Amino acid sequence: MFECLRMTPFSFLFLLVLASASPASAELLGNYGVLSDFACKPDTDARAAVDIMSDSFGVREFQFYDWFADYSTPTSGTTWVDPFKRKNEICLATILAYIDEVHRRHGRAWAYVQAVGAEEDNLANADKGIHPLIDARGEWRRHEGRFPTYFLNEGWAGRMVTVWAGAAARLGFDGIHWDSLGPIAGDYGAESAGTGEFLRAARRALDGYGLRQTFNFVDLAWWDADLIDGGIVEFPYAEVWSRKTETKFYAIMDGGEPGKSRGVIAFYPNVDRDRNRSESQTMIARWNESRRHRLSYLLICNGARRVTGPYYPETAELSRKEMNVLAGNSRP
Repeated sequence: MFECLRMTPFSFLFLLVLASASPASAELLGNYGVLSDFACKPDTDARAAVDIMSDSFGVREFQFYDWFADYSTPTSGTTWVDPFKRKNEICLATILAYIDEVHRRHGRAWAYVQAVGAEEDNLANADKGIHPLIDARGEWRRHEGRFPTYFLNEGWAGRMVTVWAGAAARLGFDGIHWDSLGPIAGDYGAESAGTGEFLRAARRALDGYGLRQTFNFVDLAWWDADLIDGGIVEFPYAEVWSRKTETKFYAIMDGGEPGKSRGVIAFYPNVDRDRNRSESQTMIARWNESRRHRLSYLLICNGARRVTGPYYPETAELSRKEMNVLAGNSRP
């Protein structure tokens, strides 16, 4: 049982019961947003951030980014520091307040987990099907010197679900959002097949915890329509890094059956933008365009703020004009 700041054991148990009463859907419930500020704060402040995102921008799907203690440890007591830069305070009570408010707003809470990451560098075990992620130069990839990476496959799925699913379910998350780093292995075919193995095995195992899953197909790497159509992942999700890939993603979504699953596109406003458009104009244009292709544009973060790049704790405040335009075009 977790111990929570500013909560009695009874109120904490009651919160978990409420969190378990989350909606179940094979469709995107609304727009998609991010929570990345988990510092200790009054309960009302945490709930207000969710309320702004829900009321003003139609967000119903909330990704909880880097909420955990480290890449092999979900929680550590009642407070800890963020796993990547090791400087931002994370408070368990804030996470729980967010989750409860998301569910009160009839949304879903997704626990971000880096799919290829771990703290340990001694997990490789051929008998268990666990292998280091070796890049095209024959080197073991260590992401920005912070953590070692492992090859996605069925064996690795077993390890990751064992580490993360129980904690995610106890906290009240609706599912796990597996993030990825894009193509790394020298053998793209093997990496693609391994990713499919990972997702299918993880989906079977997560069923036992009552959890769903999503996955970040970076630049549409390893894209497999059967994973979406077959319900292996809850909805399409891709972080794209060029207008060429953006157009390709739009074409994929336009080619599906009318009214079928909506998805999520992350395409940061400062990446591959038209030099004649400001960053503000770019994000508004992408927000509007994504809706025409059954996609929710990942932008809104921590209330009335927005993401600026792939590290989501780094945000920018939305101007009043930007808020008004985005809110006016927030219907999914």
